[in-house]
Amino acid sequence: MHPLQCLLVLAITSTAVATQAAERLYVCGDDQVREYQVQAHEATEVWRWSAAQAQDLPASYRGKLLAHIDECKPVSGGREILVTSSTGGVVLLDRASGAVLFRAQAPMAHSAELLPDGLMAVALSIDPKGDRLQLYARQRNETPLFEVPLPSGHGVVWDNAQGRLFALSHDLLQSFAVTGNRNAPALKELERWTLPGRRDGHDLSALGDGRYWVTTDDGVWRFNPQDGAFARFEPLGSSSRIKAVSVLGERMAWVEVEENWWAYGFHLANSDGGGRLCAFRSRTCTFTRCAGFVDSGGQRRDGGRPR
Repeated sequence: MHPLQCLLVLAITSTAVATQAAERLYVCGDDQVREYQVQAHEATEVWRWSAAQAQDLPASYRGKLLAHIDECKPVSGGREILVTSSTGGVVLLDRASGAVLFRAQAPMAHSAELLPDGLMAVALSIDPKGDRLQLYARQRNETPLFEVPLPSGHGVVWDNAQGRLFALSHDLLQSFAVTGNRNAPALKELERWTLPGRRDGHDLSALGDGRYWVTTDDGVWRFNPQDGAFARFEPLGSSSRIKAVSVLGERMAWVEVEENWWAYGFHLANSDGGGRLCAFRSRTCTFTRCAGFVDSGGQRRDGGRPR
């Protein structure tokens, strides 16, 4: 059995235990998406989806295209999950039933996001048919409607307050306006910023206050699009090669590389980086990223919104 190359996602549920809300943790890897309920320092698996067992997927997806899932992002108020795979596929799942609502072949897909008007953005990493940002309509499988170059595309986040899409590549963070319509959408670049340090952008997520977490080859940064400044997050400055950071209320989670591009667990601490709470370890799962969460009212508290 191959180890899981996993993405970690934290999500608040409506369940309350004493004064502390229970949390949902999504872990993805190999061909699976798993949901854990997290309370205090314990995590219990409560749900699992496997591409290999999804009978509503073509054989090519069950066997290869979703063999190495690298992101699973809760959207639509946690009712749906966007899944991308570096082996070439992207799907949208119904959380309650596990049904596949959308699918597309997308070489080296590394991140996806739902946009207004039923559109979807997918970032593709290094591949002869990748290195681009694509737009799809969720009602049309396998049909990219528009694309722009995005070398080593690794992250996409829709900012509802600003009405623009942020996209992370190897050297740049860019923002785009979505133009056109559902049948003929397009992207217009608005701004671009060069990544700090050694660059090599890996993960992008919103803080919920207009700023963004950006992880690169040599640092964790908080980016402010108002002034274009990248501020190094010093509490994790002593950690090397952070793959991703996600904030959940007063907590934060991060994944730190241990071998090549994966790790054998993730860390939890207070959202200011202090008071480390625990480190989750797994013998069967190697983690790569963490991103996005929703609250009990269905709002994406990372700056997005249910769509």
